[in-house]
Amino acid sequence: MKTKAIPLIFILVAIFLAGFFFYSRQFAAKSENSFTRAKVITTEAERKNEQENVKIPATSENEKYETFVPLLPGETLIGTLTIDINNDGYDDEIIVVRKNTSKFLWIVPGIYNSVSHEYNRFDEIQTKFTRTRTFSFSAMDLIGDHHNSIIYQGVDDDGNYVMQIFNCKKNPLGQPTVVNIGNFSSDGTVFIQQTERSENYELGISRGESFSVWVYSSEPVSEADGAKKNVDSNQIQQEYKWNPFTERYELAQQIKVTASHLMAKELSRILDGTVESFAAFLNGLWYKTSNTDGKIRYLYFDYNNKEIIHLFDDSQEVYQWDNSKLRHNGIYLTTVNADILTLHRRFDISLIKADEIRITIRDDINLIIKESTMWDGNYKKLSLQNTFENNKHTATGEEYLKELKAAKAWATADSEISFTFRDFSYLLKDNAAINAEQTGVYSILQTGNDVVVQFRPDSEDSYLNDCYAVKFGVKQITEVVKRKTIEKTVTDYDSLTLTPVKISPTDCFATEGRSYQLSRVK
Repeated sequence: MKTKAIPLIFILVAIFLAGFFFYSRQFAAKSENSFTRAKVITTEAERKNEQENVKIPATSENEKYETFVPLLPGETLIGTLTIDINNDGYDDEIIVVRKNTSKFLWIVPGIYNSVSHEYNRFDEIQTKFTRTRTFSFSAMDLIGDHHNSIIYQGVDDDGNYVMQIFNCKKNPLGQPTVVNIGNFSSDGTVFIQQTERSENYELGISRGESFSVWVYSSEPVSEADGAKKNVDSNQIQQEYKWNPFTERYELAQQIKVTASHLMAKELSRILDGTVESFAAFLNGLWYKTSNTDGKIRYLYFDYNNKEIIHLFDDSQEVYQWDNSKLRHNGIYLTTVNADILTLHRRFDISLIKADEIRITIRDDINLIIKESTMWDGNYKKLSLQNTFENNKHTATGEEYLKELKAAKAWATADSEISFTFRDFSYLLKDNAAINAEQTGVYSILQTGNDVVVQFRPDSEDSYLNDCYAVKFGVKQITEVVKRKTIEKTVTDYDSLTLTPVKISPTDCFATEGRSYQLSRVK
């Protein structure tokens, strides 16, 4: 009897549980259906008003979360840089802030505390800059001891280029402090000359060579000379090197570069003391006269749109013309890349001749800088008209070819160099060279308003340029016309000038190289 009761008990328990779950679900469904939810209808106008009423955090509130170094009341974050400045193996942080109580920008180093995991502020540095566009800061190992120095640089409100360098050291109490090891200011430019360091330095085994600091400035002009309009100005080049005994950058050498003589009329027109006049002189396309890679580099200045464009091959870079500072014999420009706003370039432009300038370009300190870059050098202006427009010839290419071959030879005044032209071949004799003779082929072609001779030497050690503009000389003769003696200018077929040029499909323009003044050898 007991064995039959046990299955019955299990069946009753199962029926009870099934009924319990069924009624509980019905109750929950009923409760949910019986509850009415309220809906709030929001119109589009109300939604816009609600969005406008939402408080948007201020810029300063956002910025304080972008730096590990705590900001003080009244400080606005301008920029940050993460780098180890005390050589403890932990990344520190350098910030630039603007204070409500000061018009200048401030640099605040923050040292990472590995115990508290916080960044401690110390030794705020007041810069000499009020504008962020003409200011940049960075850190690098200048001395070569594997310790990073803090560097800031740019153009101050007076138009002078300023660079200051600081090192992080420990005071007698063992606390970190910053020490100024270099303070430079110039009406020209200041840059750090980086050099290649050894592999042992890169591996951290040995010290590296310290980098020099070059300062370019104009020589002061006396009051007596300043009263003269056409005074040539000299440029002073100073090299500062690291002195390990004084632990500062000190003057190592000074070089005076004499400015080239400028025509009085052009000098007074271009250097009249206004930026607008010099900028008007710069406006247009300039080409670099010396290019070691055989390709021409162009710079286009557009002062009206405040742009400077680099042109090379099929690429171009556009820079915003930001600030201008006149010098005694040139101008100093600061620019910002139109695409990369953190990339600054500084142009140091000197007037060499009335139609020639020398350009030195400096990048931000966090880029590799060489004293002479591919863009540094002399530039001449390229106009749509022919460069030799004032010396138009009347002779054709056939006439030049005829006269070249007709002469026994063409030689310089001292007979050091002589050319002999035959049917499409030439012979060059150089009495001052070891290899006294050079042979090759040549051709005559018309380019724009000029006749150009192209040389193709048989050997690879030729010092001739590829192309020369050829031009007969002129001479004065006297004639008697109606019993009156008059002077007349005619072509001198016994004198010839070869000027090195670069050619284009429609024009040619002068380039670097030796020009030859030749006379017919009879």
